[in-house]
Amino acid sequence: MVRFSSSGNSDLRKRKAGDFGVANLVLRKAIIVIPLLLIVVGLIQGCFFVVQTRTVAMNNNSADQLIEDLISWLQSNGAFIDERISIRHVDPTDPTSIRGMFADHGSFDAGETMIIIPDALIYDGRVNEAKKNADKVWMDKKHGDCATTYEIHDAMLTGSTPYGRYLAHQPHRYVPGYFSSEGRELLRKILGKNLPDQHAVEDSVKIDWLDWCTGATSDELEVHAAMLVTARADGRLMVPYYDMINHRNGRWQNAQHHRSKNKEFALITNQKVEKGEQFYLSYDTCKICGSRLDSWGTPEMFRGYGFVEPFPQRYLIHSVRLKFALDEKKSALETSKRHVDKVGNNSELVVKWYIPPSQAGLDFLQMELNRLQEVGTRKDVLKGNPQAVTDSEWNAIWTYHQALVVAFTTALKHAPAEQISDEVWSMGKKWYNDLSGDDMLHRFY
Repeated sequence: MVRFSSSGNSDLRKRKAGDFGVANLVLRKAIIVIPLLLIVVGLIQGCFFVVQTRTVAMNNNSADQLIEDLISWLQSNGAFIDERISIRHVDPTDPTSIRGMFADHGSFDAGETMIIIPDALIYDGRVNEAKKNADKVWMDKKHGDCATTYEIHDAMLTGSTPYGRYLAHQPHRYVPGYFSSEGRELLRKILGKNLPDQHAVEDSVKIDWLDWCTGATSDELEVHAAMLVTARADGRLMVPYYDMINHRNGRWQNAQHHRSKNKEFALITNQKVEKGEQFYLSYDTCKICGSRLDSWGTPEMFRGYGFVEPFPQRYLIHSVRLKFALDEKKSALETSKRHVDKVGNNSELVVKWYIPPSQAGLDFLQMELNRLQEVGTRKDVLKGNPQAVTDSEWNAIWTYHQALVVAFTTALKHAPAEQISDEVWSMGKKWYNDLSGDDMLHRFY
């Protein structure tokens, strides 16, 4: 969960050290309500769970015990975890579903503190007695996140703390840059030469670890540690328990990060959370997400974390200057400007165009949609050597393929014909910034 990051075109490690400030925001928006067959919505929502499930790294009993041990260790060392919170499967009837953080034992008002993790328990490349590593030294003169990677590697290797044991049992290589070479080649065929994020097919083991951190090796546990820092750290901080909260944007985002003056790490609710609801944090549109706020979307989330985010989803295509978002309709969006064709179980999506699309942009979407559909007809052929591309890689890649197909189909079907314009080409390099002034919970409408 590396959420503090600029969004340049360099590798993920370099992006971590970027601008934490909130960029200026721009908007030209058109909102269109779209009916969508229930099966399509189910595909995307289901896809999110397929990708995040990845592989079952351990049986559920041992996973639950590792989490219980972690909580006990944190609390015995001064952490606060509200007793109304539980960590459990998102679908209690499906033991392969991902886990999330839930308000299972009571509701929360806005502004309540959910957890506080003391600075001494945060893995950041510094030693202390609480983490049982006082005799260790991790050196990297260039990059602080490398020291963090070495620290969690040693914690996993030795099993000296419950957090190390918990991390050791997390799935391996679920971020695209850490896929097998065959998996990245399959993803390359899906993306073609034009679709985002082209950085997803780069070899992160080499770029983000071996070439980035002094003394790095290709030992699998080291590679696992490097990927975990890419996917779970906040900047260079690996924060136990906090890293279990899932991502979702828009009206679903009900928690936010807070760092106190004494460097304690906290989660605080930003709206009322009813009993039984899941807590969500935004990994890219939070108040401290820097330039990610405007320049990241579903493709960048897939590249950085290995899952297709649930609705709302956002797509930025720089080569043709397109920026639009998809979200599930809510009743508050019913305005005089909308058109609704009721289908199935009233399943509908909303499309928000941040910038009026150009005809060249819409032509590009159609061209790429045709290509993606053709690639889909060759799915069985593309499997190639079944031993080379793992099941988790295969499922993740085709889930992303399906998300692109749905997004492009929906955007094209309801493009705002009266607003098609070439104005975007005169908007400068920061054409994608949003100046609407919308708060974080409403940026997708």
